[in-house]
Amino acid sequence: MEQETKITKMSNVLPISFAAFFNDIGSDMLFAFYPIFFVQVLHISEMKILGLVDSLALLFGFIVMPFIGRLADVRGRKHLIWGGYSLLLISRLSQGLARVWEHLVPPKVLYQIGRGVRNPPREALLSDSVPPSHRGRAFGLLGSMDTFGAVVGPIFGIILFQMFLNAGVHVDEAYRWIFFCAAAPTSVSILLIFFGTREVRTDFAVVRETKRSWGLSILLRNRTLLLFTLVTMLFTFWNVSENFMLVSGAKILGIPKEQFWISVLLYWLINVSFAPTAYLSGRYSDRAGRKIPITVGMIILGIMTMGFAYAFNFISVGVLFLMHGIYQGLYKPNVQAWVADLAPVEQRAEVIGTYKMLVGLSDIPGPFVFGLIWDRFGFKTSFLVGGMFCLFCAAVLTLSLRTKD
Repeated sequence: MEQETKITKMSNVLPISFAAFFNDIGSDMLFAFYPIFFVQVLHISEMKILGLVDSLALLFGFIVMPFIGRLADVRGRKHLIWGGYSLLLISRLSQGLARVWEHLVPPKVLYQIGRGVRNPPREALLSDSVPPSHRGRAFGLLGSMDTFGAVVGPIFGIILFQMFLNAGVHVDEAYRWIFFCAAAPTSVSILLIFFGTREVRTDFAVVRETKRSWGLSILLRNRTLLLFTLVTMLFTFWNVSENFMLVSGAKILGIPKEQFWISVLLYWLINVSFAPTAYLSGRYSDRAGRKIPITVGMIILGIMTMGFAYAFNFISVGVLFLMHGIYQGLYKPNVQAWVADLAPVEQRAEVIGTYKMLVGLSDIPGPFVFGLIWDRFGFKTSFLVGGMFCLFCAAVLTLSLRTKD
């Protein structure tokens, strides 16, 4: 019976991971198109506007996370996960309808709310489904599958875009059709979660009758989790977004919108290095602790960010995008696993949601400030400042927390 229960729990890992794979095929069919669509199709030249749209969307998405997490802890995880994927599907369909930048705001907000509804329950269900000694590799597999989807997605996007052009569709309208097509793979994700997963915990009725602390108070009482949250909040504020990387790469290489595939290739390089790094770093962290890969990831991002100030050709820019994928593979799955390790089982989703909200709130002004520095002092200054702060955060994390806290 114990072995059967273990197999049942572990069976959630694959459908959750494959749902991420299909969803990211859709996400990354259009993600590399988005900044080019914004700048060259909607004709926005001020980078602070690009940062403002992202910041407004992030605000709503992060605010809902602790409340969704609390709901998931008392009502179950599964229905919230597929509900979040459904909101992502609707957002992708509506983004392609935008004619001016203001039209992008509602679907971008809906997209981030969808992620806020999906992520805390998904990470809690994944954590519930594996023993702590396998949690790093489970999150690493999730990150790898997510990223394999991001490898496949841009290729589909390029093929579809070329098909639309060959069919006589105007280049601007071809961009819009990519948004519409990107919704289809997410439908598969919804079905995988709905039919392929099951709740692991069975005590939701008992939990509803129990007096509960708020996730924020739990976080404040846990020294390790509190220090980790504060450091990652500062790191996230200065963490350069991929949108700015793509716009900078297009600027350095002089990419016109008719040759968008070069930007898609650059974004593809991130995912090529992310996928293997995520799983391997997760396995490593199960043995050696989460801190080492997270710190190394911060250092790599700092060096990469400053490197944009000196990049001058496709090879140098391509190496920087590969470095960004390595950073993500080291950092993201191990942050998720560490927070899940530190959270109490009965309020795991809420603590995860609270952590994500706090770190996310620090991210809201980040893109706007980065864009403002770019507009005022030039893109080189913005990348140098951001990179130095990433290295500072790595030093603080090294000094403030023990390796296996």
